[in-house]
Order: sequence, then structure tokens, then C-alpha cells
Amino acid sequence: MGEKTISHMVDEVDRYSHVVLMISKTVDELFPETIPKLGSIRGELTRITLNDGESLKSIRNYQKIMRVLIERGIPRDSLLAYVGGGTVGDLAGFVASTYKRGVDLMAVPTTLLSQVDSCLGGKNGINFSGVKNAIGTFYNPRSIIIDVDFIKNSSPDMIRDGLGEIMKYSMIGEHTVFNLLQNGTDVETLQKEDSLSRIITLCLKLKADKVSKDFRDRNGERRDLNFGHTIAHAIESSSKNTVHHGIAVATGMLVELYIGETMGVTDKSLRSFLSAMMARYSVPKIQLRSLGLDTIVSFIRNDKKSMDGKIAMRIPSDTETMVDVAIDPEAIRSHIRSYMDSNESVARSTL
Repeated sequence: MGEKTISHMVDEVDRYSHVVLMISKTVDELFPETIPKLGSIRGELTRITLNDGESLKSIRNYQKIMRVLIERGIPRDSLLAYVGGGTVGDLAGFVASTYKRGVDLMAVPTTLLSQVDSCLGGKNGINFSGVKNAIGTFYNPRSIIIDVDFIKNSSPDMIRDGLGEIMKYSMIGEHTVFNLLQNGTDVETLQKEDSLSRIITLCLKLKADKVSKDFRDRNGERRDLNFGHTIAHAIESSSKNTVHHGIAVATGMLVELYIGETMGVTDKSLRSFLSAMMARYSVPKIQLRSLGLDTIVSFIRNDKKSMDGKIAMRIPSDTETMVDVAIDPEAIRSHIRSYMDSNESVARSTL
């Protein structure tokens, strides 16, 4: 990780006789001089340009890419490298993990959200029937190249989207990140002072530690990373993905903290801390009322963490402790209605 690290991509891909490059169209257009052309590598190159956004993660697009790989006879000992944000990475990882039972994967994340979170951990997937990541695999990249030059040139809104996940890390035990965010003033200052580089390193270190103990999300170690995501995924799906992931996670955490307070397991100061942090960096609070309570609950019922008819969530009790709760979807409906009545009575809808 560092500045100009994308140049190492050439050395990595030059080890393979066949390379498939899946690249974001937006990144390709914004950074034409930054992305290596790869024309001089010894192996054959198949270049696939992709549009960004959750609509990319569909069975139809998956089939299109698989058809290209099969028609070109890409062998199993090839490398699939992606350059782009989280949606490109999710689809690329799913393709790499399923094509001929798995080809090597290289991740070059280009957004703050993907650099701080989705590039690491091995979760890949596509959406189905309106449900986010309904079909997916666990499959790690062999290498990850993080070039902070991408985020230095990101828009403030893209930085805010990443901050949603960063705030999550700060709430589940990464105290240095919590302090850095508390001492910061705004998005532009974070970019200018290079604080984001340190924050990315700290967040990935925490995630790597949790993932290494629970790669397939089975024994509970990794569940801390899901904080805020049960509500967040329902927000994304209910908004038809007009609400970006990090922004949804920020509001998802607020709602889940409120649920924890109502159940008597969460210190009320945590929600105040998070709300103030969101205000400091102008991370918007999504108005759930505008999305529809019935719609939100319908997506929560399909959450991957449901078990025995209940939704499993892990919520902070305080700054040191996470607690597990299992809630019936109808109880979640009641909690969300109460949250809306308490927090959205005079607020205007914001998406």
C-alpha cells in the first residue's frame, strides 16, 4: 500500500501466460495515464470494461463474462485482475472463484470503500431477485494492490461513502481510528493530511485479524464486521441501490444501536458519538420512512444471517464489548417504527 503502487501490477501479472483484466469504465476514463496498459506483458491479455454500480452484479453480466472466458479458452492457471470499486470487485471475485473451480485473483481497489473493506476478506457475490449478494462465495485474492493516489483524487461524496465503513471499524474496537475521526474536522482535511492512509492500514489490520479466525463467517469472530449491515442491506435494496453501501451502513449502525438501546444491551452514548461523527463529516442519515417500513422488513427477512426464523445481529454494548442478539422480524419492525417515530418525525427524506 502507498503512492504509485499500481506500477507493481505489471510485475505481478507478468508471471502468467493468460491475464484477464476486469476494469471499471469510470476508473479507465478518469485515470488513463495511471492504469498500466499491460500491452508488454508476456502472456495473452483479455480486457473487459465494466460499468459501476450494483446493477453490474447480476446473473446476466456474470454469464456474459463467463461466455467470453470460455470462448477465448482461458486456462485455469490464469490470473483475473480487477481494477475498480466494490461492485467490480464483488463480480470479479465471484467470476474468479467459479470459473473452472477457481483462477488466481488480484485486487486493485480504487475507492476508499473498497480499499478499506471489500478488497479483503474473500466475500464475493452477485444480487438476485432484489436481494443483495444472495449468491456468492468465499474466495481470497492472491494479492492486493492499494494505491492511495486514487482516493486523493476522489470526490468528497466518494470519501463519505468509505467513511461509513470506517466509522464501523471505529465502533467495533479500532480505538485509534475512533480518535482520528473524533479529532478530524471534515472530509477535505482528511484527504489533505493523509490521515486516510493510516486509517486504511488500521482498518484492514483489524479486519484481517477477525477474518483469519473465521474466514467462512461460522464461529462468530467475523460477525463483528457485520455491525450495521442487516439494516444497511435492507436500505440499499429498498432504495433500489440509489443509496450507496457506506452511507447505508452509517444509518444501519444508528438503527441497530437504537435497537440495542431498546433491548437494554447498548450504552446510549454510542449512538450520540456516531451521530456526531456523521454530522462532522456530512455523512447523511437516510430517512427510512421514505423507503417504506414493509419494504425494509421484507428484505430483512431474507438476510443471510437469519436462523430459525430470527435475525442474528451483533451490536456494541460499549466501546469494548459486542453482544449477540436474535430478533424476530416482527420485533425488528416494531423497533424500526419506533426509531422512525423518534428520529424522523420532522426530517425530510434524504437519499
